[in-house]
Amino acid sequence: MRAIMIGSVLALAVLAGCKPQESDPLEALAPNVIWEVTEIAGQPVPANVEVTLTHPEKGLIAGNSGCNRYNGRISNQGGRVRVGELVGTRMACPADVMAVEGAFHSNIARVDEVKIEDDRLQLMVDGKPVITAKR
Repeated sequence: MRAIMIGSVLALAVLAGCKPQESDPLEALAPNVIWEVTEIAGQPVPANVEVTLTHPEKGLIAGNSGCNRYNGRISNQGGRVRVGELVGTRMACPADVMAVEGAFHSNIARVDEVKIEDDRLQLMVDGKPVITAKR
């Protein structure tokens, strides 16, 4: 009887120390759906530049940032979205395309919230959209 009580107390102690698993900030996105970025920092993405975002699996994002392909981690830490450092190819493109790519990378690094409404994805910083995409 004493062994059962000790075992139960230990099990409760272990469970009390467990944190609930943080949810994937993009869990509302269907895997592998490609989102076309239409706006970065309030500026429209030029028609000749392709910027995309996809969610290939839990905790990952990937896509095309204008000139280069990228991928990286995305997580939920303390109720806030965190985008980890992105890795990607290193091709050179015309200056206007590289400017769009630079804006994408600098803004996605600051994202702290993800909103999805209908067919529109918004990556937010302090409650304001910095990247908007559509399906």
